[in-house]
Amino acid sequence: MIQQDMLYKPSLNYIKKERFTGSFAGMRYMLEKKKTEEAESLLACAWEEPYAFDKTPEEKKIFKEFALTEDGLVEAWNWLDEMQEQLGTNKS
Repeated sequence: MIQQDMLYKPSLNYIKKERFTGSFAGMRYMLEKKKTEEAESLLACAWEEPYAFDKTPEEKKIFKEFALTEDGLVEAWNWLDEMQEQLGTNKS
């Protein structure tokens, strides 16, 4: 699980200000605030290693939006854990 192995888990306030990226067991991920005219949300993205976000083709990235709240952040981490099982080196 990503959350258990993290040395630093960013707060929601951090993600509201900065993009957070990381990697774990063959998967890379990103969390950031997404702002549109209508609303703000938490955007999560997962993709297979080895490339950084900007160097990975869009078709290789999996995106999902969550509420920009503490509960939304928990849901995003849980979704990233699920994605790690599909994309990472610990595939079942």
